[in-house]
Amino acid sequence: MGIQGLLPQLKSTMAPIKVEELRGQTVAVDTYSWLHKGALSCGDRLCKGIPTTRHIEYCMHRVNMLRHYGVKPILVFDGGLLPIKGGQETKRARSRKENLERAREHEAAGNSRAAFECYQKAVDITPKIASELIEVLKKEKVDYIVAPYEADAQMTFLSVNKLVDAVITEDSDLIPFGCSRIIFKMDKFGQGVEFQITRLERNRELDFNGFTRQMLLEMCILSGCDYLPSLPGMGVKRAHALIQKLKCHEKVIKHLRYSAFSVPPLYEENFKKAIWAFKFQRVYDPATEDIIHLSSVPHDLTEDLEFLGPWLPQNIAKGIALGNIDPLTKEPFETKPECSAPAVEKVHPTREPIAYSNGKKRLDLPVQKNILTNYFCLASLEAKRKFRAPKVTPKQQVSNGSLPSPQTEDSGTPDSVEDTRLPTDHIQASQCSSERLSSEPSQDEPIDAAFQCSSERISCQFTLNDSANILPQWSSRDSGSDPPYEDTGIEDRKVLVTSHEFII
Repeated sequence: MGIQGLLPQLKSTMAPIKVEELRGQTVAVDTYSWLHKGALSCGDRLCKGIPTTRHIEYCMHRVNMLRHYGVKPILVFDGGLLPIKGGQETKRARSRKENLERAREHEAAGNSRAAFECYQKAVDITPKIASELIEVLKKEKVDYIVAPYEADAQMTFLSVNKLVDAVITEDSDLIPFGCSRIIFKMDKFGQGVEFQITRLERNRELDFNGFTRQMLLEMCILSGCDYLPSLPGMGVKRAHALIQKLKCHEKVIKHLRYSAFSVPPLYEENFKKAIWAFKFQRVYDPATEDIIHLSSVPHDLTEDLEFLGPWLPQNIAKGIALGNIDPLTKEPFETKPECSAPAVEKVHPTREPIAYSNGKKRLDLPVQKNILTNYFCLASLEAKRKFRAPKVTPKQQVSNGSLPSPQTEDSGTPDSVEDTRLPTDHIQASQCSSERLSSEPSQDEPIDAAFQCSSERISCQFTLNDSANILPQWSSRDSGSDPPYEDTGIEDRKVLVTSHEFII
């Protein structure tokens, strides 16, 4: 969630930045923010358990973009649940459940658009989904780390210890955590806005002259954060004014109580816990391969710090960081996690090539789905529907004594016959199927540019006299036009035609 309303009040300190300016540097990435954005395009599939890789492709596109410009990304994942955020997590889970129920109701009512929007809000990015992306990162040799608890604290640890040059995120919590350089709102083209803590005193919206980092932290907590909800009527501007005047949270809380402001009894105690969560949260240290506190805990602090995340054995902490152990269940993942959407199944289904009698094969290419293709396909189909084949008189057909090629101008692909001279006995002709469309369709019938025609073998058998000229009779049931010729002088003729079947 972050600090509500904080970034607009720091607008004058933000500077545009392009990914080219980060060449040769290392950045930490808030991966869950990317996964949530990628899930917007496939929220319904993720909620229903339908295989998809759109969210994975979204993340990898940005990873490849950073690498293309010479930037080394370190993807940081969220880990286990932080006890101090239990109330916030429960609230979010309830909201997801409610949106899922609304989505199903809208879907049952036929309102697909409203259902899709509710599915987007109902998506829960789980460690299982994160493990699918981790498997791809391993194959692509991209650095990553799974935090024991909060990714924000883990990225702050990397930033403070100069292991990364900047942090890419959408969460304003990184500012009270103490990150010195943060890049917000980076798009797929590598353009974003940069925040640097050194520019804070030049801010025009709020005056931060004389502010210490502790004062900035307490201002953010007072305005409301993930670890402590704000008091009624308390926002960023009012919190800034109170901290600027009274300098510390103890005096602010005392002032609010004397001012008949509604302050819960445990608010001051919870405020201190929120400060400790920002300063002393447990993170993973890659150097020691163990969990440590974000900063050193004072010796006089004798409070139980289990609300910052329970201590973990070293082997468990390392397994979580490597993505081999589920941070929630503390159980190992499967050797090969079952991806919610294998990439092989996502591609267009393969079809067996159709073998024709002349030995040639035709490749079935996937239909290109774009505006230009659809436009020209529809125009071509419309021309076919309005075309009428010219009529040929029987005299013109029998004048040569040889059979003309049965190629029709209204077919999508020309038919081929190996020998135009037919024998006087039984004749069997094999040819490729042609696409035949009705020349006079119903006006209400929709036109679809993508259709599939099943090819079947056409067999013609004749019982003829030696002296008779041979002219096959073609069925015009599919073409919707008059037959190209007609010969009534031939008797004892048997014609067997297996017509085409069209799916339009």
